[in-house]
Amino acid sequence: MTETVVEVSDEQILRALLAEEDVSNRAVSLMLGVQDRRVDEVRKRVGLPSYVRGRRPIYGSWLEAFTAQSESVEGGHRRWTGTREKCGTPVVRHRASIQTAYRVAFRLHHGREPQGKVSQSCEIPGCVAGEHQRDRLIREALKAGEAR
Repeated sequence: MTETVVEVSDEQILRALLAEEDVSNRAVSLMLGVQDRRVDEVRKRVGLPSYVRGRRPIYGSWLEAFTAQSESVEGGHRRWTGTREKCGTPVVRHRASIQTAYRVAFRLHHGREPQGKVSQSCEIPGCVAGEHQRDRLIREALKAGEAR
């Protein structure tokens, strides 16, 4: 009798990690039939924090999650102190969702979803201040002379 091996993708592991607010590597590995180490590798690759037993802060809103993981610095800039993806991009986790800190900052400051890519308007690397984020609509308006 031959055993059928089912390949589990990193995307499936990530979906399982994000399906619940606080799920352990062990729970995902048992559910999908993969090694704990593989789940941990996927978690690290996408910048999810390591699983820690016990209570973690549960944020009531995107604003609360964003402000708890960033700090104001001189000149109206904001430094990210929270989780980052492997490539260094700051990310905000709220409930089962993850978004870049840039998109969250834009939405909190401008009161709408950003259109297209979000880019910084200041020269401070990694600044996540909402007023320093531009989307496609703002860049197009500035290019057309409708300075915002």
